[in-house]
Amino acid sequence: MENIGFKSLRNIIEIYRSKKVLLTFHSIGDTDAISSAIALQKFFKNAAIVTPDFITGNSKRILEGLGFKPKSIKAKFDDSAEMVVLLDVNNFEDCGAFAANLLKFSGPILIIDHHTPNKIRKDNVFVFNDESYNSAASIIYELLKSEGVSVDRNTAALLATGIISDSAELRNAFPNTFIQIGELLMKAGIDYQPLLLKMHHVASPKSRLDFMNDLFESKVIVDDNMLMLYGQARMHANKVADDAIRIGADVALFYTISKREISFSARLRPPLDAECDINLGKTMKSLAPLINGNGGGHPCAAGAYGTNRSNAPTFIKSFISEIRKKFGEE
Repeated sequence: MENIGFKSLRNIIEIYRSKKVLLTFHSIGDTDAISSAIALQKFFKNAAIVTPDFITGNSKRILEGLGFKPKSIKAKFDDSAEMVVLLDVNNFEDCGAFAANLLKFSGPILIIDHHTPNKIRKDNVFVFNDESYNSAASIIYELLKSEGVSVDRNTAALLATGIISDSAELRNAFPNTFIQIGELLMKAGIDYQPLLLKMHHVASPKSRLDFMNDLFESKVIVDDNMLMLYGQARMHANKVADDAIRIGADVALFYTISKREISFSARLRPPLDAECDINLGKTMKSLAPLINGNGGGHPCAAGAYGTNRSNAPTFIKSFISEIRKKFGEE
């Protein structure tokens, strides 16, 4: 593994501009990961976007609203690619079903990320990991600008949604974050509030009532240093978990059950990830076997899904125990 700077990052993508490139990201791809991949794809002449499993429902909705086709993103690793680019993730473990493929891949693997660095013991891995960016989309936008690549209106709007979504509604923003968002809004020809409406669709009154009831009916843990909300959601567990953080929870865990699987969404109030050394992505990944599934994500937002629907109580109990240890409550 070799850590590289911005100049070397530019050199690598220029070398592979006309070659066969595979663009991918972490398990349960979010808006930042998807927007980064779609924008960077425009630089390469022969690049495909693939997902280890699936992208979030909100990401799909944003893509469709901006004229992109989520169905074009397949869940199949192409071993014939000449280079693989990992976006918004800096390890193989969080790439779900692609982890084994990445270990076997002999061509260069380029990582573009903004999280706490990880070490990968593989000589063909080149890592640009800069925590001074709030999102992968922020890095990709600067990279495209440096290469003289102009983005169309829809791609500009999509990149803006990636930057905004990973800033926790601008709570994790840096000075350059606001500059980039302003530039992208100008390119997209859209104001900030209309873009937020595209990102956060106003649900029907019945759906909003369901969200409220999910929160009212949730279980609450109050410790000396932590407030946690958890429970079952009628639908869209991720949105309920987001709302729980917005109204004051430190930690939230909600799940939905379908005929085929159970799906958990966890959220953490920034900057508790750094203050308490919590990485929800790693936590959900480690607990996913309890439901015979997979998990992953970011330090403050992650998910897990699996087929063992009856094991929800054990999963929840284990999650609570892990989080309490981090808060020093056990």
